[in-house]
Amino acid sequence: MKLRKLFSLFASAVMTVFALTSVIGASALEGEGQAYEGNAAFIGSYLVYQYYGNTAFEVTFRYESFDPDGTYQDEETGEIKTIDYNDTFQFLVFDSEYEGWDKTIAGPQGVDVSQPPLTADDLMLNMDYTVTVDIATIESKLSTDNALNGINLQLGGVGDTVVYVDTIRYAPGDVKEGEELTIVGNWRKREGGTMEVVNGSAYVDANIENIIVSNFSTLGFENPTVDVTVSYDRSGLKTVESNIFTIDGKPIYPYYPNINVTGTYTYTTELPLNITGFLAIYDECTVQEIHVYNNHEGHAPIVSEKTASTINKKLQPGYTLGNALDAVNAYGIVEETAYGNPRVTEVTFQKIKSLGFKSVKIPITYLDKVNADGDIDDDYLDRIQKVVDDALDTGLYVVINIHNDGGERVRDRWIDISLPNGSAKFNAVVNKFSNMWSEIATRFKDYNQALVFEDMNEIRIDGLYSITPNDSRFYNAYANITELNQAFVNAVRGTGNDANDDRCLIVPGYNDDIDSTADGFDSGVFNMPKDTSTDRQMLSVHYYDPPAFTLGDEATYGDTSEWDMYNKDNGMTHMVEQLGKIGKYGVPIYLGEYSAEFKNNIPTVANYVGVLNATAKYIEQVTGTSFSTSYWDNGVIGINDIKGTGLIDRMFNLITYTGYTISEAIVKNS
Repeated sequence: MKLRKLFSLFASAVMTVFALTSVIGASALEGEGQAYEGNAAFIGSYLVYQYYGNTAFEVTFRYESFDPDGTYQDEETGEIKTIDYNDTFQFLVFDSEYEGWDKTIAGPQGVDVSQPPLTADDLMLNMDYTVTVDIATIESKLSTDNALNGINLQLGGVGDTVVYVDTIRYAPGDVKEGEELTIVGNWRKREGGTMEVVNGSAYVDANIENIIVSNFSTLGFENPTVDVTVSYDRSGLKTVESNIFTIDGKPIYPYYPNINVTGTYTYTTELPLNITGFLAIYDECTVQEIHVYNNHEGHAPIVSEKTASTINKKLQPGYTLGNALDAVNAYGIVEETAYGNPRVTEVTFQKIKSLGFKSVKIPITYLDKVNADGDIDDDYLDRIQKVVDDALDTGLYVVINIHNDGGERVRDRWIDISLPNGSAKFNAVVNKFSNMWSEIATRFKDYNQALVFEDMNEIRIDGLYSITPNDSRFYNAYANITELNQAFVNAVRGTGNDANDDRCLIVPGYNDDIDSTADGFDSGVFNMPKDTSTDRQMLSVHYYDPPAFTLGDEATYGDTSEWDMYNKDNGMTHMVEQLGKIGKYGVPIYLGEYSAEFKNNIPTVANYVGVLNATAKYIEQVTGTSFSTSYWDNGVIGINDIKGTGLIDRMFNLITYTGYTISEAIVKNS
């Protein structure tokens, strides 16, 4: 049959495109805005996952010209027939094998059709007409027992009539907004399987390439989130695809983790607001459940008019979310997943909070996301704000900084304190830095004291991790640090906003190094910035002593998995000396980084971090200077000397046994 052969050829073409692109776009319906002429002229094809949940097709159109003799030849029988304009359109439903093309015919509504056939004399050229046909009526015409797959739309038996289609629309059904959705089953890529909705309402098509979930709504969700639970049986590390795509086939956040695990795990992806569908493509595993829900707590701390010392105590104990928004690839491009960790979600902060941490530091790198004048990319600021909001909503206090823009060995880094103070090049650095903080502070101008700003991180001269007054570069470096710190304070306070006037600010000395910072104070070249607000500043330092134990770069420091708390040079006595040294200046101390890389020595690491926090608490009591600490978590969870300090498996939002052990030592001693 010629008609059916035509559709079979078209169907094959559709399937080829579908396999290559994963979906055919559903936002603009195919065929509208065009003129069609002749019997059975093809208009569009609409797959069930696209129209599922809607009740009807609605087509608006007009006749541009009528057939001159009012007859046409039937393509199936060859018979000459009189045109009946009740057959202007034909809807043909087809199954998964592209069979079963039984017609549902429709003509213009609002026209007297009591005396069929409807002829050209009953109609007008270039007048707007409408056709509405229930989807259930069309689907009921499927002539096979196979699962239905879609509907084609074509002209009917209209001879040489020219019809212009203005619009093709779905009449929407009752889609519940903000309704959770649970889908269960067993599905593998390239093998297929079944996935069934057990809670909520949606269309699901589990084909061999992907799982299509459509015709639901995340309207009403503040933070729409999808959890995909999969089971792995991996023997050997392998990069796999673990992605959620938009309905038009674009990855929401491309993610290809290295997997070497056995068991059941859950990926968490935050969805864009107000979507109605997505694709799930997870390779080398069996998908068992897809759960769409609103992951939003909304319990941000409300605090104001507190001194820096008071806020600092609220930060203790803290957790630093390293290797996330601070990540930058080898080309100097900011990329949240560049260091192997997935994108941060609100679940990340919920896990941090559950371990007993009170605050989270979110290091942020800008680099290619900011221009020479300090103007930050709006989309990037939106992402930063979303992450900050997620952290605050879990009840955590939040610290944000500018992190790797001055980082050693970071391509295109621009904060350079080796430049001559007062030079044109350094003045440009200060101007850019100031403008950035003005823009950041303006973006967060309505946030209370639960959000703290730290201006920069470990700013140093390349290769010079500490510096003394005996070094000729000491004074220029500190002149530059002082100028940057002052520019930061001026920029934040200069927004003219009460919340930013009240905000607590953190500034560093040289490289966040305790000895170099103390030398700066003692030499009179380093002081806390002048401020129009009173008691709203803290001092940042980091602690990685002894580096052979905490960092383990054998070529530079040596390497050991042992730490003796009673060793007077590197043990608890040294901690007391160092924290006491920096605590004597009467400025609240934010110890924004510390940790020790795992080397099959987790009990030793737990003891180390516990003693450090206990020491900070002791020095606070002795000196009256408030201390808070923030553990550096790089997201690497291996315990066997692979530079891991991770407490949380961010890939699957799992707290490791190591995480429980180390966090317990921190919290107990804080």
